[in-house]
Amino acid sequence: MEFILLFTAPQGGPPPRPEGMAEMTRLAQELASQGKLRRGAPLGSESAGARVRVRDGRALVIDGPFAESKEVIGGFWVIDVAGRAEAIEVARRCPHARVAPVEVHRLEGRHAFTDREEGTPFLLVFRKEPGLGDADGAEREEMTAFGRKLARDGKLLETAPLADDPPPARIEGYRGSARVTAGPFAETQEAIGGYSIVRVAGRAEAIELAKESPHARRGPVEVREILFFDRTAV
Repeated sequence: MEFILLFTAPQGGPPPRPEGMAEMTRLAQELASQGKLRRGAPLGSESAGARVRVRDGRALVIDGPFAESKEVIGGFWVIDVAGRAEAIEVARRCPHARVAPVEVHRLEGRHAFTDREEGTPFLLVFRKEPGLGDADGAEREEMTAFGRKLARDGKLLETAPLADDPPPARIEGYRGSARVTAGPFAETQEAIGGYSIVRVAGRAEAIELAKESPHARRGPVEVREILFFDRTAV
């Protein structure tokens, strides 16, 4: 069963400590050797990112940092484990959980494609605005067709929607232990419905893909550069 771990941090918080990053690297190597780490990466600064919406046929692009965000995604892991309990245990073991929250979401059918390693990788985060429900069948079909086109063009590395069942979990340090909270999370104004990883010429092209995404007509598409990939099994 595949899950995505989102490593978050307060908006404007301090940068990661080198010793914590070294511990994260060792844990990533351990999980990769066990065949449990499918993909992982740190993200570039939110200030270099963008959020894209399409309203009445007009694309609106907001450069980061995003004033409405209380928390920022700093990186992610995709893991393949027995179930939610093991995914939470992996999150507990992450050094990141001692200093900032780690969110755990089950993936509902991840599709991975060959990485040609041409261009810069970007993460497209499909966020849901407050008050809007899950994507309907028509939008899912549009998103599927959009993904197929990106795959044919050699730009799509992987994509997946996030599942509501089992519920997501949030792990964060609390008085020397890891506290687990079931979602949805009050701290998150815009929940995440899914993501795609693409390779493109640069930020401008990534933003153009976000504009073309059917989801942009329904909610924001966050565009974040991927700094590098951890060791992966895909």
